[in-house]
Amino acid sequence: MMPLCKAIAKQLLGARYEGAVRALAAAGVLYLAVRAAGWQVTVAPAVLCLSTAWYTAGVLLQQLQGRRLQDTVAALLAMPCRQRLAPVYTLTVGGCTLLTRTLPVWALFAAVGRWQPGQAAAALACGVMACTAAAAVWLLRRRQPWVALLGAAGLAVPLAGHTGVVLGLALAVTAASLAALRTADAYVLLAAAPHRLPARRGRGRGSVLVYLARYLAANKNYLVNTAGLCLLAFVLPRLFGAGAGLFPVGLGILCLNTPLCTLLSGDPDLEQALRTLPGQAARFGRGYCLFLFGVNTLVAGLYLAGWLLAGGQPGAAALVPVFALQSAILSVGLEWLRPLRGWKTESELWHHPRKYLVPLVMLLLGAGVSAWPPLSALLAAALAVQCAALLWLTGRQKN
Repeated sequence: MMPLCKAIAKQLLGARYEGAVRALAAAGVLYLAVRAAGWQVTVAPAVLCLSTAWYTAGVLLQQLQGRRLQDTVAALLAMPCRQRLAPVYTLTVGGCTLLTRTLPVWALFAAVGRWQPGQAAAALACGVMACTAAAAVWLLRRRQPWVALLGAAGLAVPLAGHTGVVLGLALAVTAASLAALRTADAYVLLAAAPHRLPARRGRGRGSVLVYLARYLAANKNYLVNTAGLCLLAFVLPRLFGAGAGLFPVGLGILCLNTPLCTLLSGDPDLEQALRTLPGQAARFGRGYCLFLFGVNTLVAGLYLAGWLLAGGQPGAAALVPVFALQSAILSVGLEWLRPLRGWKTESELWHHPRKYLVPLVMLLLGAGVSAWPPLSALLAAALAVQCAALLWLTGRQKN
């Protein structure tokens, strides 16, 4: 069993487990930075346990559905120990999730508050429980529908109240999930891969927008992230109020749509085809930019609607297309010029620090517009120049 765990861990963390070293270093830097800033917040233990359980379960489900891990599973199925592959694989992925994704969350909570050993043990137990329960629900949801009760119990355990009760219930749910995972079939891991829609032949040269829409429909994680941004678009007006000064800042925050902005990095075969076939890069780039512009406009439009309902000024609507198109151009340009390489899982790709570059630029532009409103006219003029230059460049490549 240990050789199998090591083989899976090296696929996720690197040949020398360098991913674990980076995760520990990032958690340490985050802890020291927040601690040095002197931020202290009183956080209830239930919030720590609830954040741990829900966040860990969500990240693990994303990783189990990732396309990159399907190749690893297919290779491991050829090994003689495939009867134990499902529990060992899911538990190893869960352990890597706790180390690389949940550990920074724990570091943040540890930096802003003071926690007793019993509370820390309850949070750790909730993290392990989330991994085992989420894996059991995902792998056995069709053969044994009763495992949905384990998932519901895992989500409700952090709300039990007393720390000792939470710890005991978390251990009980973990034991039940481990017992259920022993009957899981490893081939379900392959069946969890995103379903590819059949190709259809039609007249003309095809549509990039239709391809992107079908790609989005075949990757449900992308839709979940976009739905989360739509929900955030409704929440931000209530946090900011109806003052006109913070509206551009909200537009910059809503540019953080990581999965859609890393389309080429997540599909190296598509990127290679675009760079090889003549004229396809320009054609796909225009369609990709329009697609991101449409998604950004949808999210920003919901944000504008919530802003108007909160009593905001209608004149702020002029900023929506400017920020939506500028964000799309920057995202497509960054993805084409500096695609991400060497990632192990889709979760690692989506949480790469590069994802903050475009939102940071848009946030700075939003802060600039808030401080000096005439800057919006300059941004619109610069955007028009960018669009004209890109249309000219892509037209030359097409010809």
